[in-house]
This record gives sequence, C-alpha cells and structure tokens, in this order.
Amino acid sequence: MSKELSRVIKQLEREKGISKGTLIDMLKAALISAYKKHFGSSHNIEIDIDPITGDIKVFAIKRVVKEVRDPRVEISKEDSIKYDVNPEEGSTVRIEITPKDFGRIAAQTAKQVIVQRLKEG
Repeated sequence: MSKELSRVIKQLEREKGISKGTLIDMLKAALISAYKKHFGSSHNIEIDIDPITGDIKVFAIKRVVKEVRDPRVEISKEDSIKYDVNPEEGSTVRIEITPKDFGRIAAQTAKQVIVQRLKEG
C-alpha cells in the first residue's frame, strides 16, 4: 500500500497540480476520522505519512501530568520517560498506536479521498 500511495500522490501532483503537502494533509485528516470511526478512539491522535515511502503511523498525543485523571489524554511523568528522554510536566509525548490492520483501512480511505479529489479537480 505504501509504495502505491506514494506513486498516486506523485501522479496527482503532476497531473492535477495538487501539491504533495495538500494531498498529505487531506489524507491525514481523513485517516484521523477513519481511525476514530473504526477504533472508537477518544484519544488526541496524529497521523504521520512518510512523503517518500507512503508509510503511515498513528500516534496518541498525551500531556505529561503529575497526577493522571484521564488516561486517554494524560500520562504520568514516570510513564512518559519511555517515550521522551526528558519529559517536562505540561509537555506532550507521542505514543505510536498504529493498529496491525490499519493499512487496509488507510488504503480504503486514501482511495476515497483521491477519487473525491479527482472528481473535484
């Protein structure tokens, strides 16, 4: 999927004049929605798409706190050390949570976004 995604992004950029950055931003937004729909997540999440390889990763974004009240969006300083060498209270850490079957969902979502964009442009 990742090489195919990268190829399609390059093709759209060339043929339709849509910048790679714009396409990747659209895909990220669509993938966040797809992730939340399929996995019922209330996490603050970010999607990373490698513009060269097309590899996709999902990250939970958690705020470092002294006392965790909501584990969906907060993490203790002690636990955050696994993800950040020197976490400060109030800072955020990114924790990779990419599901094993997310590639299939990502491929479907990417196809929908690309088809929609082709219809528009």
